[in-house]
Amino acid sequence: MDQPNPHTFALPSFNFGNGLVEVSALTTLVGSRIAATLVLGKKGPAGLVLGTMSAFGSSSIVKACASGASPGWLRQMLNLRAGISDSAVGMDLPLSPSSRITHMVRSGLPDPLGVSCNAERLGNVSLLDKEHPSCKEIYVLDHETRVLLDGLPGSSPGDTLKIYEYASQPFYHPHNTWQQIFLLTLSLTKYIEVFFLSRGSIVLAVLSAAPFTFFLFSALSLEINDIISSRRPMVTDGHLDILIGPLPSVKQSGGPRKVFLGAAQNPRTSSWWRLVWAVGAIVYTISLLITYLLLGQQPTKVVIVWALFQVLWLVLRILVSLLNGIDELKVNRRVVARTTEGLPQAMKLRIANLVFAVAKCLANLHPRGKEGYAEDSYSAPQISMMLAKSNIFDTYKLQSDRTSAIQLDVAAVVGDITLSSTAWILGSSLSTMDLYDSCVIVLRLPPSQNQSQRYISIPAARVMSSRATPLTDADALEIAEPLFVPRTMASGAEVTEREWIYWIPCHTGHWLQLKSRKLSFLGKQMADVMSDEELTTLLSAGTLHISLESSLEVKEIVNHSRKATELLVSVFN
Repeated sequence: MDQPNPHTFALPSFNFGNGLVEVSALTTLVGSRIAATLVLGKKGPAGLVLGTMSAFGSSSIVKACASGASPGWLRQMLNLRAGISDSAVGMDLPLSPSSRITHMVRSGLPDPLGVSCNAERLGNVSLLDKEHPSCKEIYVLDHETRVLLDGLPGSSPGDTLKIYEYASQPFYHPHNTWQQIFLLTLSLTKYIEVFFLSRGSIVLAVLSAAPFTFFLFSALSLEINDIISSRRPMVTDGHLDILIGPLPSVKQSGGPRKVFLGAAQNPRTSSWWRLVWAVGAIVYTISLLITYLLLGQQPTKVVIVWALFQVLWLVLRILVSLLNGIDELKVNRRVVARTTEGLPQAMKLRIANLVFAVAKCLANLHPRGKEGYAEDSYSAPQISMMLAKSNIFDTYKLQSDRTSAIQLDVAAVVGDITLSSTAWILGSSLSTMDLYDSCVIVLRLPPSQNQSQRYISIPAARVMSSRATPLTDADALEIAEPLFVPRTMASGAEVTEREWIYWIPCHTGHWLQLKSRKLSFLGKQMADVMSDEELTTLLSAGTLHISLESSLEVKEIVNHSRKATELLVSVFN
């Protein structure tokens, strides 16, 4: 038997017949970033087609489609987020309705950059709604919005708020139609591959043509829509209201803020783009998997033809990515700055929406926990009606100071997080800690002959009293001792009982004390009438486990509540 010559050099053999192992591994790993960038619309609708022509980078193509089609919370959960997808569609989470999923996702994210609201849906909010359904907290801005806001100076803390909006003049969105037509026409060369593959395997040719044809017709539809839109002057109001800036919290003061009313919506966040990505991910994945399975059964010649075309489309993809295109167009749209005094009533209501959206953000970050703020109202239409100037009173008018208790009907509460949001946005010197125990309580009065609904709104004070259930006699003795808990320490693993306590000032110098049922305080409640001395005695005993020790501190809180309430009312009027 002949022995192999150890000095003979042999080239390694590549088994083209097993396409699923060698070819698929190669095509999956190469060309990933460029493919994802094109699929996510960097070169407009044409990029969507050219990015998917080659099987190189197929895993990134599927991931990009899935990422673009998914809402922010799902992208974060499935680890689909990447810098490319964040730049294309941004990253945000809905502020309402709150769910365990969004809360879980939020816990793994840094503090939000700001908030946004869709003003177009403002008309769908009734007076019974407690919040605006379209408000979101922003973690990453998409590229177009970031470029818009980066060019605008922010309002420093303490300065008068500048509100930006598009100038009222005709503007046509730039669109390179001829380049899109050229690239879409160039993509038709994909059918040359289909023709050659059909001579060896009809099924393989169909599998190659199916996803391409889907993306081609989808891109044509998107391009037609873009052409029509570019021929029409853009509306002045894009309905997207945005507030960006380091949000205030108990740990830090709020930083410079930027407010833009009516920003244009990112087209790639539209339902049509998301639908294309969602269906495209499914079609592309199924087609590619079956293709790889069939390649292992094809003659070497067919596999070579298929592989050569994938290399050709990869080269084309790279060349297209280097071409100046849609992403290079500068949108030099004129922007004007205004103040709240110069805004019409409808625009002021949109500022109020942003105030309440920031408040919702702060509730999620607050040491008291978002559960404590679940019954606060965050609806601009509702609060603007309840905080009408004719409804606001500094004190509650007692019928008799000899009464020990009266019944009140609590219609709504504007909490400290809303008042501190208002102070920060409008540039007040009041800090989050100044307003930590402040609130406005809205009471419902019996209907009169002229009014079916009557309200009075009174700036007040409220604290969260937290207690721990004693486990031993020693614990019971320790809890019975006077205990003054610093602010921001109302929650903890040992806390088992929490309740809100409200103090409403009366015109006689007395106080109305309301206690929530656990954390629920809306509806009819019994309020105890207390004198100044009785309130001081209660606070100095240290049994409420709060930081306050005298009624003087409560009066200071009420004064802060009144100042913040004036700021909030100025937004509506």
